[in-house]
Amino acid sequence: MEPEEARRLVECCLPHLPRAGLRQLTGVSDVHVQRIATLWAGMGSVYKLTLVNREAPVSLIVKQVDLTGVSDSIGDQRKKRSYDVEAAFYSRGHAERLIAFGARVPFPLHIESVRDKSITICMTHLDGKSSHRGATEAFVGWLARLHAAYWGPRADEACGASRGGLQEQGCYWHLDTRPEEHARLGASGWMGRLKLAARAIDLRLKADKMQSVCHGDAKGANILYATGEGGVAVPLVYDFQYCGKAAVAKDLAYFFNVEGSPSEEARLLQSYHAELSNLLVKQGDDPPSLDYLRSSLEIALCDWRRFSEIGLGGYGDSTANRRVQKLLDKLDNGKALASEQAYIDAMQREFPA
Repeated sequence: MEPEEARRLVECCLPHLPRAGLRQLTGVSDVHVQRIATLWAGMGSVYKLTLVNREAPVSLIVKQVDLTGVSDSIGDQRKKRSYDVEAAFYSRGHAERLIAFGARVPFPLHIESVRDKSITICMTHLDGKSSHRGATEAFVGWLARLHAAYWGPRADEACGASRGGLQEQGCYWHLDTRPEEHARLGASGWMGRLKLAARAIDLRLKADKMQSVCHGDAKGANILYATGEGGVAVPLVYDFQYCGKAAVAKDLAYFFNVEGSPSEEARLLQSYHAELSNLLVKQGDDPPSLDYLRSSLEIALCDWRRFSEIGLGGYGDSTANRRVQKLLDKLDNGKALASEQAYIDAMQREFPA
């Protein structure tokens, strides 16, 4: 980023600092620019801008996306849509909504978008560490707050370009956006059975009664932790490119599989359920049962491992594949059924939504 561009963006951000809880700056003597990350497929960079002034320095984050090289491929179009979604997350009030609900995210300061050319998102800098005592339990509490904030019909209002701008289908691995990886699943063994069952799993999750807005990429690389009152971990979460409507168990299955320990999962699931139920009751919604949540989690885990095995080389805890096979056994008794429709029928029988 050129110095002139950095200073221009800073000047756009300055009037909004007090709304973000930062002090109003009367002047900036210098702006230090540091590139801290590059985006997937070379589609831009993330910068940290340090504003030097008479008082203590203030840091901002700028995400600049270059869309000029986007092709018509499924992957490129998926990425382009994801950056449009992240711009909507910050420009249409979702960040402020979550902050008010007690789920910490960056506060938006300035957003620019030039159709099919570029997106620039300026936001507050999250100051935290990558680890903290009690981090995993704190983060499932953060997920409960996100999911409660958009529970049920609130998710429909938040998603879609003509409404709240978030993904109409949240999470980056859903079946409709990953046909290439699905086609590459083996035709035999348990993967062949999972390939046939994938549509049934996808339809069941779309029909799940626990619909909300999911983060869509809830992994450690997108979470920092601050220390709150009493020394508790406070999650600071970013990267909302794949934020959109989905069964809440998809966020849980992903986070547990790529960040959690199998020995912790039952405790964390109970913690999430207790926090979610408390929040839902307070806002007049009916909480789901823990048993229903457990069943949905197993189905969502199958959905995630369907993509992970091929699309990411098995990323996550591969021992979970035994749970995938156990669920498939409930559908087909250990032998592949004749068709996708047969799995859809079996899913409706064994796991009615």
